Amino acid sequence: MKIKILGSGGGEGFPATFCTCEHCEEARRVGGKSLRSLHQALINDDLVIDFPVDTDAHCMKYGVNLGKIQNFLITHPHSDHFAPISLVCRGSLFAHNLKYEKTFFYGSDGLERIFDAVIAPYGIDATIRSNIGFVKMADKQTEKVGRYTVTALKAEHAPQLNSLNYVISDGKVNVLYLIDSGYPAKENLDYLSSKNYVFDCVVMDATMGYAPVGEYVYHMGFEENKMLKTELISRGVVKINTKFVATHFTHNKAETHDKIEQIYNGTDIIVAYDGIEIDVD
Repeated sequence: MKIKILGSGGGEGFPATFCTCEHCEEARRVGGKSLRSLHQALINDDLVIDFPVDTDAHCMKYGVNLGKIQNFLITHPHSDHFAPISLVCRGSLFAHNLKYEKTFFYGSDGLERIFDAVIAPYGIDATIRSNIGFVKMADKQTEKVGRYTVTALKAEHAPQLNSLNYVISDGKVNVLYLIDSGYPAKENLDYLSSKNYVFDCVVMDATMGYAPVGEYVYHMGFEENKMLKTELISRGVVKINTKFVATHFTHNKAETHDKIEQIYNGTDIIVAYDGIEIDVD
């Protein structure tokens, strides 16, 4: 399995568009891996996680054709993770030779309502709209999503939106995907242990950066990532060669890419950047 992190930034990007703080100005100066777009990921070439406003730019930069992809997982409908306005062009006169007539978005029960509210002022062709489907996911619910088996887990984030994390399996490789989320609840960790999961890759939210542990319960930071790796090892739900990836960095709680790497030095936690591709086996 390949996991490509298309965007590794937090909700306002890094550097943030309107910000002139020290961290943003330094990121602009050094460029490269320190420039982070809004969060999105691609599993192999057939499953997308989240749909931010940067989706079109990601597709152009990395050669991704969404006309060939049927399924999308949405962690939650905050606008940096779900901004579906470009879907008004999926079909009709705007998009030809789609591989799949219908596309499906998997996520919380409010996803379709938010989609329709966002699209309403612009209008959408009835045929295009009829080919956009929504599959409601709830905590511990498992669905077959293309060739993957996906189980939703309640995320520690925006509880009013029923935010979700995901377990993604292709039958050989298991991925635990924890974006956006604070430190997982004991209930979820116990659940993972009880199901005898063994994960080959764990993708972790790092939004709180160098903030003290527990400062904000709806995101993790650097130290909580380290703590979580230790706990998952102690629970026996990861292997000796499991890949741990930190992503979703913001200018408020982190600096340039090389300085973030220094903080994780010695942990074997991979610091994501836009375009990083992780081979998982």
